[in-house]
Amino acid sequence: DGRPYVNLDEGTYLIGLIGLNEAVQHITGKQLHESEDIFKLGLKIVSFMSLKCREYGEKFNLKLSLEESPAESAAGRLAKIDLQEFPDSKKVVKGNSNGEESYYTNSIHFAASASVDLITRIIKQSKFHPLIKSGAIIHAFVGENRPSPESIYNLVKKVWEHTQCSQLTISPEFTICNVCNEVSRGLQENCIGCGSEDVYGVTRIVGYYSKITNWNKNKIGELKDRHSGNYKFKSKI
Repeated sequence: DGRPYVNLDEGTYLIGLIGLNEAVQHITGKQLHESEDIFKLGLKIVSFMSLKCREYGEKFNLKLSLEESPAESAAGRLAKIDLQEFPDSKKVVKGNSNGEESYYTNSIHFAASASVDLITRIIKQSKFHPLIKSGAIIHAFVGENRPSPESIYNLVKKVWEHTQCSQLTISPEFTICNVCNEVSRGLQENCIGCGSEDVYGVTRIVGYYSKITNWNKNKIGELKDRHSGNYKFKSKI
């Protein structure tokens, strides 16, 4: 019928966000979660970017929108390049400074290892969501914990009613045995069923679950930092 399979004039052009936490840390010496003034600076930066999306969209007749980029590879690649080109970046890059597990914090998120509680993380990160039109999410990395259905319901209900959160995930970790197929909570070195060491871990990498053995090194670095963060499950908002 003469119509193109993909009409670029009707498409939306996404501008991804990576490393806001490290940006404000480079400017001020503090991370997003460490000061209310620093947090407001982060909001100011993203607000400016959202405004520019609107201005350039009108100027060039394009649909431009901010997005929380998945950035499975980019978060590590950009950090490694900066470590090579700008040695001072080691002061803010997360993971280790030798480049193997170094990474930038995804999008506008607080650092994976931030000591703030889960509720504070949800309330504050969600304030960015109205500015990010093409997808924003907050992860509750619960590890081996198993929150009750009632606590999950109460948390989701209160997040819906009292915050600006666009998406919230409850993300546990699992260990699966290749010998007896036992599935257990948390990341274990041995199967809790048969004791075999032939096991693999599964947990969330950005928007989906996958085998940890398939992850790149920067995401392994982030996973380690998750385990030092405070994701204790509470429903009080």
